[in-house]
Amino acid sequence: MNILRLLRSGTSGNRQFIIIVTSLSGLGNAGLVGLINQAAERSLLDEAISVQLMIVYLLTLFFFIVSNRSSLLHANRFVQSRLETMRRRVVNKIGKVDLRTLERMGQGDVYLTVAQETDHLSQTLPLIIGAAQSAFLLVFLILYIATLSLISFFVVAGFTVLGILFFLNRQKALTGYLGEVHYKEAELIDNLSHFTLGFQEIRLNANKNDALFEHFTNLTSDLKDAVLRDGGRWVTLLQFSNAFVFLLAGLVVFVLPIFFGGYTDTIYKIMAVSVFAVGPMAALTSVIRLLGRAEVGLGHVYDLERRLDEGLSPPGPKSPRQNSPFRDFSKIELSEAMFRYVDRENAITFAAGPLNLTLNRGEIVFMTGGNGSGKSTALKLLCGLYLPESGRVLCDGEEVTDITRQQYREIYSAIFTDFHLFDRPYGMENVSTEEVERLIAKMELSDKVRFEKGRFTTRELSTGQRKRLAMISCLLEDREVYIFDEWAADQDSHFRDVFYREMLPDFKARGKTVIAVTHDDKYWDCCDRQVTLDLGMITMAGVN
Repeated sequence: MNILRLLRSGTSGNRQFIIIVTSLSGLGNAGLVGLINQAAERSLLDEAISVQLMIVYLLTLFFFIVSNRSSLLHANRFVQSRLETMRRRVVNKIGKVDLRTLERMGQGDVYLTVAQETDHLSQTLPLIIGAAQSAFLLVFLILYIATLSLISFFVVAGFTVLGILFFLNRQKALTGYLGEVHYKEAELIDNLSHFTLGFQEIRLNANKNDALFEHFTNLTSDLKDAVLRDGGRWVTLLQFSNAFVFLLAGLVVFVLPIFFGGYTDTIYKIMAVSVFAVGPMAALTSVIRLLGRAEVGLGHVYDLERRLDEGLSPPGPKSPRQNSPFRDFSKIELSEAMFRYVDRENAITFAAGPLNLTLNRGEIVFMTGGNGSGKSTALKLLCGLYLPESGRVLCDGEEVTDITRQQYREIYSAIFTDFHLFDRPYGMENVSTEEVERLIAKMELSDKVRFEKGRFTTRELSTGQRKRLAMISCLLEDREVYIFDEWAADQDSHFRDVFYREMLPDFKARGKTVIAVTHDDKYWDCCDRQVTLDLGMITMAGVN
């Protein structure tokens, strides 16, 4: 089971302590039931309840309260620590996985699994301890019945075991249906993103808006139907659990007297125990569904981890960037590099290569080509975000391998067309506020953005301004190679001129290498070379 797999990942000493305390809590609860039975029997026989019995009862109650509290607190702390470790592990793998692996997964599935599933688990798993206490209490109550009558013990225990086995079998089948709900929720999140990311397009096209909403409506309807089917199956199972409680009570009242003619006091005690057993039985059946949901949720998390593991590269040596052997490079090459985009059905949707491209230190290279020509693919192959299916990436004649790839990536800083703008310069926490403010002024954003408490005050900017803010982070990183994918396309004429006439010469003067995707032919005199791609192939590589 996935839940046991999670719990086994912790320290064994903590698990053993929790099991011991939880069992003691159940034992204390059962002891209270026995003492109440004993006191009720004395009242029935008109005997006085001794002070000793009252003291024992109060001590047992105190023992139960202390052990119950300790069990719940330690168990919740243990479970939350396991979930925190799992979240960190999964997100750490997301940060290290191959880019193409992450692209295939889809944002909806990743977000739903990491955020919603783990949040649900953090609320649900602590209920296991309450269920465990109920299970221990049920066991101790049945053992208490054994002290009253062995025949009653075998009858009640056998009936209870059969009921639990039937319940668990049906619950296992029910759990299998929950996966359908998860994937429908992930699809819904993916579709919902179209309303925010594509807001401008759907506001300009009523038919597109209506069609998108109709598709969203169909997804919500499918999700509702799946949840209702799951709920219907659960109602049937819950009815069985309720009927089981009354069947057990009927067994005690109508069947056991056959074996206890003349021993009504024993029947009364067993009936009292059965009544006390209703609570734990109800607690177990009510939490079983949540545990089934948690089991499925953990299954999705572990499945996400498995897929991430498939895209992880062998870890390279950890060393400061200053010690990277690639920082002093002279020439970078793509040699016969091939890359294919493959969908989930393993159909090839686009192929790039073989690509042969040389990038010399300190030069400015412009890359041109139409949409879908393979420019972004070539750039991602060049900087190591994509791994070539065949061919090689060479730096000063040495092939970049799985072991050295991360060190190689560290010489790059990039702004792609689908760039993400961070709210602060992560990894550069010690940067001075004055330096950031100077760059903000240089990017002519002083009237829009400030740098306070280690973060930018806003990211609510135009696309061109957002790219300028991203440029600030690039400049702060101070890498050896810069990649700009259509960076100037969203700038006004003034700042476009600043980029080509001032910034690029400054990069070159500082010994930086720049490769920029551009269609601004009026600025082609600002580069050392032009590279043109078409249909995934380099068709022209000229020198200005």
